[in-house]
Amino acid sequence: MNRHKYENIKTHEAVPPAGSMMESLRDLGYSPETAVADIIDNAIFAKARNIWIDFTWNGKLSKISFRDDGTGMSEDELIQAMRPGSQSPSVQREVNDLGRFGLGLKTASFSQCRVFTVLSRKKNNPVTYWRWDLDYATAPDTEGWNILNIADEEDIQLAENTEQGSIVIWQNLDRIIETHKQEISEDDFYAIAKKVKQHIEMVFHRYLETGKLKIIFNGSKVEGWDPFLKGEIATQPFPEELLENGAVKVKAYILPHKSKLEQDIWLENEKRGGWDTLQGFYIYRNERLLLAADWLGLTRKKSHYKLARIMIDLPNHLDQDWQIDIKKSRARPPLSLRQNLKTVALATMTQAEQVFRHRGKQVQRSLSAEFSFVWKEMVKDGRYFFRINQEHPVIAAQIAKFPDNKKEIQRLIKIIEETVPGPVIIARENEYPDSMLRPFEKTASEDIISLMKELYKGWIKQGDSEDIAKRKLVSMEPFNDYPQLIETLSYE
Repeated sequence: MNRHKYENIKTHEAVPPAGSMMESLRDLGYSPETAVADIIDNAIFAKARNIWIDFTWNGKLSKISFRDDGTGMSEDELIQAMRPGSQSPSVQREVNDLGRFGLGLKTASFSQCRVFTVLSRKKNNPVTYWRWDLDYATAPDTEGWNILNIADEEDIQLAENTEQGSIVIWQNLDRIIETHKQEISEDDFYAIAKKVKQHIEMVFHRYLETGKLKIIFNGSKVEGWDPFLKGEIATQPFPEELLENGAVKVKAYILPHKSKLEQDIWLENEKRGGWDTLQGFYIYRNERLLLAADWLGLTRKKSHYKLARIMIDLPNHLDQDWQIDIKKSRARPPLSLRQNLKTVALATMTQAEQVFRHRGKQVQRSLSAEFSFVWKEMVKDGRYFFRINQEHPVIAAQIAKFPDNKKEIQRLIKIIEETVPGPVIIARENEYPDSMLRPFEKTASEDIISLMKELYKGWIKQGDSEDIAKRKLVSMEPFNDYPQLIETLSYE
């Protein structure tokens, strides 16, 4: 920055008033669920293996407490952690850091309570503790950015009996206990707690499933809830796609039809908002779910896409590119990736619709993990392009018919690859969405069947069963769009 151009300019400090700024920080849009998740993020970054969360009802004296067995903080470290904006969002962070703005602990806590206390202890060090009290910090005679060196005796005792870790206590829960000046009931309080627990089950499910983290919520162990139902035999995974030179990982799943699931599993999805609501992209950063069930503006939710869910994994250095917000509940893909993601979404929705409409017939739910696309997306030096998948069974079979013309065929393929009208396709799709023909939409069914039969009979001659041959067909473009025709095939 050129500091000299302001050398002779008058300046004046413009520190924001503590009272108005703190009250503003309370209104960033946190819900109890997203606020609790932010506190858990801090514990994970502190290398905690166990986290205890307790919602304790006592009317207006109710409190919420968080305890972890992480590395803990020294007094200087805790004071820095209590400071709003304790780190710049532009500073490069450790790869496992789940924060970015240095605001999470403060804004999450302020959003739900007027008093929060943090006690911490590093191994072989004394306990340290500091408190924010908004009523004190915003009072006319004490207004300022001042934290208090105070904690409740029972919390100090608990911290002293702990080898290492941190404790966060939320008190004066005005945003939870009082709604429109009406005090909620004990049942309402624990209904909020139940909703928070469900949120934790999903947001941190990958940590919980692998045993990296154990969370005890009001005395009960929290089990991870996997939105992709990877443990179900009828779930259909697509191959993982790598974007941004491998930094962004995308993997689609087609969930089983209702007829292929146990009733309790189906109802669990219904309790979490319903199958229609849960479709879409799920964006993770460092295995922590940021955004769930959102088509990212690429399409709208429709009932026949209800079985489509797509996982996106991001590293934390792409936060700004993806517009990750303070609450870690919003993300938007950069323009350079939107078309790639739309391609994945369309392929996933197409297959999901087939499973939904055909009630998960055997040929549908046997989709191989090695799905064969006709076109492969490639990335080099940060730029993407497309190549024909010459390992696709249809293409490979046709090339094999002309062994003496291999060079000529390769030249022809190269010309096709280098002249893909990408800009025109994108422009047409943006101007006239959903107007492009589906593969073979205008081709007579006998022509499609003829292509299918050639492969189908060839595989059976090589020793595959009829069922396996059908599975192979339904796991490749363009035949995956026509399961009803695949069903009609027979080896005669």
